[in-house]
Amino acid sequence: MRSLRARLTLGIASAVLLAVTLTLLAAAFLVDRSLNKGAVRGLERQAALLAKTPAGQPAGPFGRFLQTQDERLAVLSRRQASLLLPGGSDPSKPSSGHVSVNGTAYIYAAQPSGKTTIVLLRTESSVASDYHPYLIAFAAVAGFGAVLAALVAAILAGGIARSIGRVAAASRRLAAGEQPEALPESGADEVRTLARSFNQMAVQLARARAAEREFLISVSHELKTPLTAIRGYAEAIGDGVLTPARAVEVINIEAARLERLVADLLELARLNRIGFDVEYTTIDLAEVAREASERHASRARELGVSLGWSAEAGAIALGDHDRVLQAVSNLVENALRCTPHGGSVSIQAAAGSISVADTGPGLAAEDVPRAFERFFLYRRYGKERPVGTGLGLSIVRELARAMGGDVDVESKPGAGATFKIRLRTA
Repeated sequence: MRSLRARLTLGIASAVLLAVTLTLLAAAFLVDRSLNKGAVRGLERQAALLAKTPAGQPAGPFGRFLQTQDERLAVLSRRQASLLLPGGSDPSKPSSGHVSVNGTAYIYAAQPSGKTTIVLLRTESSVASDYHPYLIAFAAVAGFGAVLAALVAAILAGGIARSIGRVAAASRRLAAGEQPEALPESGADEVRTLARSFNQMAVQLARARAAEREFLISVSHELKTPLTAIRGYAEAIGDGVLTPARAVEVINIEAARLERLVADLLELARLNRIGFDVEYTTIDLAEVAREASERHASRARELGVSLGWSAEAGAIALGDHDRVLQAVSNLVENALRCTPHGGSVSIQAAAGSISVADTGPGLAAEDVPRAFERFFLYRRYGKERPVGTGLGLSIVRELARAMGGDVDVESKPGAGATFKIRLRTA
């Protein structure tokens, strides 16, 4: 039985039927005890009444005996009564209970009356016959309970199975690349939680797929540009339109850009992979600023840009020293590339943050919120100023977030830009 609905129906129905059965058995036991006690009390009352009537006087040396199909009346002397009653019963005192006479089981009540004892007996089989209407009623109730249990189980199981079935169908559509409609968040708490979790997962997956498509389109475009240039200049050499020296210069530039682009893509893929590890240690951000400044000092001199660093007291943070240095180096490289000859780039370290400021052209106000999107600044300013691959700032953000921090930028057109990496301090 693999169907969840069938299993739930069987399980719920079995539980309900078991509960009904146990209840009926308990009720039958209690009713049986009540009937037996009621029958004994009835005989006691009759015996007490007979003891006060002329029937209580004996007739003959062997007593007086009267009987119907199910009851026996005996008016006996004390000695005769002691032989009939079960052992331990005193015929001079009222008593009641169960007794067997000639292999027939009876309930009895004994009541002394003068020198005699009135003994009233009733067969236990007649008492049991009083139980038959109750058995019929119990059987009818059990049958009705069974039908009701099956109906309730089917309804409950159907509701649960339908909800889970909707999630399964939506999951298959999602796995096939389709975007399923949002599932209704109704029913039991667990079912609502399942539907809500699936809806959230579907939304996140849709966003991830959209971002992946956008990224692939952007990467394809960015890879196509240098490849087209390389191919065009190679064909120009073949056609004799350009001198090899000029063509080789452009091909080298485009090949270098292509190489940087591929390296940045690999870096992003490595940062986003599952299992990216960060060694959390206490970092001296002043030391990071100094190393970054020394690393790019030669390039700054070539560009005619002043590069320096400074640090406040207690400029420490928690993170990975190499990762922070990599992120700061990317920011310094971008700043040097955008800063004009005679400008300056500075690295400032403080407690929990390290920033890179330049005196370049800056960013428009509407471009600041999108500065860390892949290829955005490259597409926005690629024809106006020197830019990198368009992935450097995305790599910086991935590094900062991997260490539990983030990065932001402050900039105004013509007033330079300041990129600040914020890290944890405790």
